[in-house]
Amino acid sequence: MENSEQFQQLKIYTRDVRSDGASLLHNGSVDVALIDSPGLNRDSLKTTQLFARQEEIDVVVFVVNAENHFTLSGQDFLVSAGNEKAHIFIVVNRFDAIRRKDRCERMILDQIRELSPLTYAERSDLVHFVSAHEQLAAERSGTQGAESFSRMEKSLRSFALEQRFKSKLAPAQRYAMNVLGDVQYLAAENVAAATKRIQEINALLRESMPRYETLLHERTDTTRQAEAALDDGCAEVRRHTAAHLTNTTRHLQDVAEKVAYPGLLSLWTYAESVLLAMVRHLEHEVSECDRFACFTIQHARADLARLEDHRRSLDDGESKDAASSWSCGDDDASTSCSLTASQLAPIGSISNALDTVQLELSDFVDFDIAHNWAALTSVSTAVTLLASKSMASNALTLLRLSSTMGPHTARRLMVASAALIGLGSVFYVLSDMDATVRRKLSARLELMLDEEGFVHHHAERLTTEASRAVRPFVWHLQHTFQRMVEAEEHRRADHLRRRHVAQDSQIYFDELRIKAHSLANLVRAVGNADAANGPF
Repeated sequence: MENSEQFQQLKIYTRDVRSDGASLLHNGSVDVALIDSPGLNRDSLKTTQLFARQEEIDVVVFVVNAENHFTLSGQDFLVSAGNEKAHIFIVVNRFDAIRRKDRCERMILDQIRELSPLTYAERSDLVHFVSAHEQLAAERSGTQGAESFSRMEKSLRSFALEQRFKSKLAPAQRYAMNVLGDVQYLAAENVAAATKRIQEINALLRESMPRYETLLHERTDTTRQAEAALDDGCAEVRRHTAAHLTNTTRHLQDVAEKVAYPGLLSLWTYAESVLLAMVRHLEHEVSECDRFACFTIQHARADLARLEDHRRSLDDGESKDAASSWSCGDDDASTSCSLTASQLAPIGSISNALDTVQLELSDFVDFDIAHNWAALTSVSTAVTLLASKSMASNALTLLRLSSTMGPHTARRLMVASAALIGLGSVFYVLSDMDATVRRKLSARLELMLDEEGFVHHHAERLTTEASRAVRPFVWHLQHTFQRMVEAEEHRRADHLRRRHVAQDSQIYFDELRIKAHSLANLVRAVGNADAANGPF
């Protein structure tokens, strides 16, 4: 052909004198456009255009040289065309040039079986081994051509016209089957992935269940121990303070005995010193109770620190930074856990009554008849015992004196005896003034403190201070444990949510796979029904 570069398309018109039943192009029912493409790899641009237009082609007639078999480009074309069209009409030309025709035919069919299985299944109708050179020579000489060429023409006409379900419907069926096959594959993969995910999540839930149950148990047990440490500490502070201060107020007189008595002339100063000693002793004992409360608080904090260390051993590390703000077991935290009495809430004076107490005259006079009577009784008992030793001789002496004395002398003797007894009593009272002051002041202070509720006030105060100092640690321990439990619950809730999503995905894709399988059976049944109905 001349001027091949000037023209892009060549149209050839032929006169087909055959009947409609024998001609392919002039068949009387369907217009057929025959496109003769150039050989593969002769022109890369045209080869690309051919690959791109295969979706628009109804019937692919692939002509292959028997001497070359299927080249790599030919194999790629058959595979690409096989994705769209299940059946391809293959013509193996120049078969006359092959000496071992059976071997060549077997090799080409083996290649077709690998490249297009459906074409190989109907190879008797779709694969033909011919020689165009022999057919052309026969037509020129006017003799009858080879039977293989005539059978190829009939098969092509039947495939293109009579069996249009293969040429027209088969590509669509093939495409639908490919899509449905891909859907089934993807759905099956998603079902498998969802099933695997569900199994993994169930394994995680089973693995985390012992830890979750342990956390719940430990939270309950630790909370109980922490509350017990707080309650026991407060109860111990209350008990010790009440017992200690009660014993102190009952034995104030013992403290006063340590104050030296300067004599009767310094009795008032002595009384002031006794009162001051009693007040200072009370302040000292209150301070001792404060120190005991601090010791009890530190002991309770140490117990809580051990519980905190145990909690940390259960922690998985996610909340350690937020939950490790204190620890009484570490050296770095010793300053924060040590507590002195001065760090307790200031109380000012230990008692309002002691701030206003003053000496009174009644503190120097003992109107306690029972106490004085007991003293006099002891003296009279001693006198009686002394007198009883010489009772008989004294009685005889008094009888002899009374016989020689007159009444006037006897009266004077009785007055002198009474005066002597009175002077003795006054002397006894004056000599017992220091004991009277100690006794009266201790009794008055004890009464004042009882009326004021001194012991109860300090017991409640130190109990409150102990609770205030320990309660934040208990709350912190409870809060961190609660955060650990909540974090574990959130993880379990997230696992359950993911499992629910995976279950929904499993159900959805399983239903999709079943539906795609049903649709594939319907599409396959359509092709079988068209094949059973016969020619178009």
